[in-house]
Amino acid sequence: MPEGSMDAVFVRAAQLADEGRPRAAIAVLEAALDSYPGNAAAWCRLSAAYLEVSEAAEALTAAKRAMTLGQPAWAHRLASLALVELGRYDEAVVSAGESVRRDPDDWRGLVTLSEALAHDQPEQAVRAARSAVALAPEEARTHEVLGDAAMLAHDWMLAEQGYRDALRIDPSNTDVAAKVARLEYRPADDARRRRKPVRTRGKPGFERVQRVAWYLVVRRAAVWQTVFVMALAIASLAWVGLGALLFVGVLAWRGFAGLPLGARAPLPVLWARAPMVVAGAAGLAVSYVALLVWTVVTALGGVFGFLLVVAFFFAVVAVANCWFGLWRMWKRTR
Repeated sequence: MPEGSMDAVFVRAAQLADEGRPRAAIAVLEAALDSYPGNAAAWCRLSAAYLEVSEAAEALTAAKRAMTLGQPAWAHRLASLALVELGRYDEAVVSAGESVRRDPDDWRGLVTLSEALAHDQPEQAVRAARSAVALAPEEARTHEVLGDAAMLAHDWMLAEQGYRDALRIDPSNTDVAAKVARLEYRPADDARRRRKPVRTRGKPGFERVQRVAWYLVVRRAAVWQTVFVMALAIASLAWVGLGALLFVGVLAWRGFAGLPLGARAPLPVLWARAPMVVAGAAGLAVSYVALLVWTVVTALGGVFGFLLVVAFFFAVVAVANCWFGLWRMWKRTR
């Protein structure tokens, strides 16, 4: 299907959604995707349409399809919204965090992250919403989400400020007006009359979300390390080893840089809260050093195949450790 035709499909689907006919919009998008299944934007729009009719499972499936086709930030944001609807809050936070990491200049990713965090970590939700307001102070939605997060964090002064700022930007928003009214006309004995704000600027704790993010970072790097070592067992070339080291190193660094708030804890804290994460990272480090030594020895004309065995063994240990840690966390939530 030509690009112009897909643009017409998008316009038609948007018109149907604005008319309050999301089912018709879904039908239009699905028909277009039958003919052109490789359009990532169409999958994202289909995911958003499914969210409009509260079909979160279908929305998540469409968002995942878009991720594989080149719409990572938008798709991760939609996936987070669907995961929240499904009650899978930890996964929603990770997906929203990935959206922010991939497109840090998009305030909508921070809004989605705040909404995902609000269910279990309201104070961190406030921090994410503050970042969204700083990024887009002219958007009423960022101020409204800050107000919502502050309400859950029991920071009544900040909540009222957020709602009033949102109403100042968009006076026609009746939902925000109702939220302001509830704060203004609450009963005299309502705890929200206490004007002392709750502290929401402190350092975030190391919770389940941080552990999941660490496991995913270490697992991804360890999987690629394993693949490269297996390839080097077949083609013992120093330049391939160097390329593997650079790739895994950059991958690990990008994962570390994209960790959520509070995840970059000191080693003693990390060991106390997530010892399996430290064990997996240690295994990956041993494997990486073994591969580095092998690459240097091979480049100098030496032969030391045992180092590849060591690198492979510890990489597999790191992968298995992360899989087991994630599985154990998943079992505890069932």
